[in-house]
Amino acid sequence: MKSLRITPLNLSCALLLAWLLWQILFNLIVWKNILLGFLLLIVMIIADQFFRFFFRTMKRIWLTELGFILFAILVIWVIG
Repeated sequence: MKSLRITPLNLSCALLLAWLLWQILFNLIVWKNILLGFLLLIVMIIADQFFRFFFRTMKRIWLTELGFILFAILVIWVIG
């Protein structure tokens, strides 16, 4: 079994999923925001796999992934 690498995309996916489930269980937000949140979650999961595959030996993966997270959030915000 490969060692588990904790990255910003892993952490943000876990936090976003927990937030979305909390919102769904208590009906605190509208469905449009929930769907945009799931879209962001799917994009971040795919991006995590992409970064793991193409940037295996990159030393500054944290900075790259943080930049991607900010970019993805900005794009989802503009779409919404």
